[in-house]
Formats: sequence, C-alpha cells, structure tokens
Amino acid sequence: MAAPNPEDELTRLGKLVQKGLPPLLVVTGVNDPFRAEAVDRAVAAVPKDAELRLVDAGDERGGGGGGGDDDGGSDDDGDGGVETAAADAATASCPELQDLRGGGLFARAAFVVVRRASGWWQRHGGAVAAALPRFGKGCGLVVEAPKLDKRKKAVQQLLKQLADAGALFEFRELYDMPFDRTRSPFEGELCKWVVGRAQKLGVPLQLDAAWLLVMQVGKAIPELLAELQRLRDQLGADPKRKPLAPADLRGKLTCSFGSTPFELAEAVLGDDRRAAWRSVRAMFERGVRSKDGKAMDPAGVLPFATSWLFGQFAQALEGRQMLDAGVSDRDLPQKCGVFQFADRFVANVRRHGQPRLRRGIQALHACQRQSRLTGEDADALMERFLAQWFDGAPIPSAEDLGL
Repeated sequence: MAAPNPEDELTRLGKLVQKGLPPLLVVTGVNDPFRAEAVDRAVAAVPKDAELRLVDAGDERGGGGGGGDDDGGSDDDGDGGVETAAADAATASCPELQDLRGGGLFARAAFVVVRRASGWWQRHGGAVAAALPRFGKGCGLVVEAPKLDKRKKAVQQLLKQLADAGALFEFRELYDMPFDRTRSPFEGELCKWVVGRAQKLGVPLQLDAAWLLVMQVGKAIPELLAELQRLRDQLGADPKRKPLAPADLRGKLTCSFGSTPFELAEAVLGDDRRAAWRSVRAMFERGVRSKDGKAMDPAGVLPFATSWLFGQFAQALEGRQMLDAGVSDRDLPQKCGVFQFADRFVANVRRHGQPRLRRGIQALHACQRQSRLTGEDADALMERFLAQWFDGAPIPSAEDLGL
C-alpha cells in the first residue's frame, strides 16, 4: 500500500503529538524536508520538564549486536527473568537507551531523538525492541531515518506494532503528476503544495504560476521553498494579494526565465501572438525542465510541446462541438473533464470555431510529420506552426511531403 500524501502524514502526526508523545515514534521515508519538519514537531511536543537529548547518528555504521540475533533475541515467554535479562543487556549495549530508564538526576522523564539513524537502527534496532517495554514512565524515543533495516524478526514485529498504533510515519516524495495522466499537472500533489506554501508565505500563486515555478526550479522541495522565500522578500508578504500569474513572475525568478508547453498552449488558444512566439523562443533558447526537474534533452522539446498542444486542441474542439450542440457554458467544463480554470476554458472554446480548431490539429500533425521526415530544426517547425495558426500560412499535405 502506497504511503499517504506527506501533508496528510504531517497532519496525522500533529494530532498524535497533541495527545502526548508515545514511548517510541519512528519517522522514515525519502522526503528529507518533510522528515525534518516531522521531527521538529515531535521535539516541540516534548514536555518542558523532561530531559531532552538530541543525537546525530549520521556517522554511525550498521552492524551486528544490539539486543538480538536474526531471530529477534529470546522469545522465551515462560521465563520472565530471561526476558528481563535480555532487556537489561539490550539497554546496556546502547548508551541512548540507558537514558530512557527514568529517574534521572534532573528530570523524572527523558526523551532521546536520534537523527539520521539508518546505521544506528541497523545496529541497535533489536535492542530498541527488547528495551521498549522497560522504558521509564513518561520517557520516549524518536527515531528519524530515510530507511530502516527490517531484517530482524523482532524489528519487523516492532514496526508492525508501531504502524498499528499510528506511531510509524513514512514521508515519500510528492507526486508531480496526477495518477490519471490525462489530467493537468496542476492537479498533481507538488503543484498544489507550492500553491499552499506560497499562500502561507504571503505570495499567493495561480496554479499555472506554481507549475511554472516547478518547471523552472525543479521539483526539489528545498529549492522550491527557497525560491518562494525569495519571492516573498522581493514582493513582500500579503496573503490577501491577488494570486500571481505566470507573467507576474517574469524577471523575478533567480534562475533564467524560460517557458513551458503549458504557457505555449495558453498563448495559442488565447490568441496571444506575442506571448506564443516568446514562449517558443524561450523553450528552444533556454530549455525546458522535465518531470524530474532536470533540463530536458533539446530533442524532446518538440514532441513534448506538440503532444500537450494536441491535447489542448482536442479538448477545446470537443467543447466547441458540445457548445454548438446546445450545451450551456455552465455545464461545458464538467462534461469535458475540465476542473481547473473553467472560465478560461470556456473563453477559449467560444473564441474558436470548429474549422479553426481542426486546422490547428492538422497543422500540428504536419509539424510532427515534418519533424520525422525532413530533419528540419525543431524551433523552425514550431515557428511555422505558429504562422499557420495565426496567419493562415499553408499547411503541407501528405502529398506535398511525397507520402
């Protein structure tokens, strides 16, 4: 089962720590910023009168030991003395666990937070499982690591118990695209996260402006957050400000300003000739970032742009056909599967008749054919498409291409 949205995991963590920290809280997953925020919330929930010890175990290597063999240590249920001895031995093998027996010099309760604990857990995970039942009253351990070793039987049982008790949290990466790839990237988790965080920082963004930020900066959350903070410093924080559009970000991003197929489609269907030409030049001169935030191979820009344009043209043509058949403006977006920027979609549908939209699709097909057959530069082909769309330049047929 896939891990929940990291934002949902943070919300769940917040509800848990409001009731008091459990004896053992485990924070794991590959999303470093969310893990760090989760640990910060856990530390903030430590009682003021408790002794707190923070341990950075990043340099500790994994290894054997730590209260149990591969079978998870002693499972003798008939001899409490054996279990007690095993727990005492486990505690003695790990200095951090000794702090959790309670009754310290300066506080009755203690909490230990172990950061970057992958190696530490591999070495002491079995000891934690054995010692946990003997933690002092009000004491607790917080373990944070990208990944935890689960090979020992006792550790597997412990993590299952934590998951059942709601004390195990996994923070995966935010999905930049929705599961249904026919939907807009605006509906992906990452774009929505940027919008939400921008609102909290006082620089609200439209969804398309948030996606532009992702395409320019990449999908690494620390970099996105740093860019949002720079925007806040430039523009000032004002949560009531009208959400910024892509055009409002021009000249304000620290990285070189480029463009995306999403901006191009908006300009083409919006009949904004100047913006469309500027978008094409920016994409081919400065590049486009792929889904992983890296610069896309220049050979992939034309297929990406024409594919996205084709989808937008097809959706607009479907809408125009419905509109001509009597469907009302109010019902049009839902019937066409448009759930974001409905007003803009309706305006684009009303702006273009069926013949022009079909001609746009025909021009895109010609652009793709020429790319495969003639070897012309991709930017020249895109500029020719714009001339065919805006100026009515002739579109070569299959016969013209010798097919």
